[in-house]
Amino acid sequence: MVFVGVHGEWGRIDATRADLGCGQDRESIYKAKPSAPLTCYECDWQLHLVHKTHGAYDLWFLRHANNAPHCEVRLAGEGMAHHLLKLDLAHHVRAAGWSAEYEVAAPDGSWRADVMATSPDGCRRVALEAQMAAIPITDIEARTDRYRTADVEVCWFTDRKTVPWLDSVPSVQIARPDDGGPVQVTAGASRFEPQWCDDRADCGLCECHDCGADVEGNLPCGGHGKWLAASPFALDRFVAAICADTTRPHRLRTEGRRDGGEWRWITRAYFGLEEEQVRATARRHEVIERLAAVQRRRREAGQAAERDHIAAIEALLRRQKALVKPVVDFVFHEAGTYPNVARDGIPEFAMGVPVYVGGKPYAVICPVAGRVPALRDRLAPLILFAASEQERGRIAAQASAGQRIEVLAVEVPPATSAQVPSRRDQREVTVQQMVSRMLGIDRI
Repeated sequence: MVFVGVHGEWGRIDATRADLGCGQDRESIYKAKPSAPLTCYECDWQLHLVHKTHGAYDLWFLRHANNAPHCEVRLAGEGMAHHLLKLDLAHHVRAAGWSAEYEVAAPDGSWRADVMATSPDGCRRVALEAQMAAIPITDIEARTDRYRTADVEVCWFTDRKTVPWLDSVPSVQIARPDDGGPVQVTAGASRFEPQWCDDRADCGLCECHDCGADVEGNLPCGGHGKWLAASPFALDRFVAAICADTTRPHRLRTEGRRDGGEWRWITRAYFGLEEEQVRATARRHEVIERLAAVQRRRREAGQAAERDHIAAIEALLRRQKALVKPVVDFVFHEAGTYPNVARDGIPEFAMGVPVYVGGKPYAVICPVAGRVPALRDRLAPLILFAASEQERGRIAAQASAGQRIEVLAVEVPPATSAQVPSRRDQREVTVQQMVSRMLGIDRI
């Protein structure tokens, strides 16, 4: 069954219109003898006008005469559900004050609309497609793109239980109630439910977000609203809203949606609510990025300072170790006896290595200049040893006036990677242990 045909004298006719869409009487060709000159616009085969009732529907349509050839229009027009949905769509379009035509084709044949709705001023055209059969997503997306290229809006309608392409193109799912009530739109339309923290400057629901948890500081609320499926509503309301341009197809954009989100039909008010959240989320991300950058720079500066500090300690330990033998020789020649040298530097001697003669402090190897002021009186009677004039200058600037400081020029080995200690050194404290001890991390 089809709705549109060609009359030999009147041209294109619409069987659903009482005047056939051309100002003629439908009864004049119904069961006319001889048959009226009606043919299919696709295959040019003879057509007959048919009248029947189906529930509350008073149906007028065209049927191909017997032995008709293969015809895409005839095949597409098969199925009562498809037939009735096209009738409903055209009826609702006309009730909204627009014109509706069946089987309108592109000049180049790239598309053919089940129902083409056209605004009174001709500025808008909307193809309303009844897609009751299964169709691959790629095919329906390609057909949608062809409409878009032709500047024709489109909405796909289906009554199928499972619709894998419902999210991929502007479309809705419909259902025809068993009690004969109006057709309902059951899926494909959405409403946005906004939700905000009481204090938008300090997001109290940050655990609901997938970002910002590791950033310290107050974060603005990016919004916690979400899209919800609209409750079922009458098809005539939906078609009227399309014609009035109060509902539009829209790709959802809020958090949790993939790039180029699902297609849904929404009202302008819901678009505004979503837009507010999208902008707030963008602001939140900007704050997160800014705070993260500041905190990253602080961490990097702290890590660099710590590396420099450790490097300075390791350099001190190398100088102290290099000076042990020269200091022992120096003290022996001056005091006439071999001194005892501590294993490493200790706080009581400004982290320098104490040297004892006869059980009493005699000298200190490489004390830390910054620790000397607090221990001036303790260090004043002792000899302070330095590995270079530069180090001597640093210590002298902090020590008591007249403090004796001796420079023993030695070759200090460069920093090397950690090595496994030899059997002889296994009882000695490693450089890392000494660094840890000086930092107060590992008291052993």
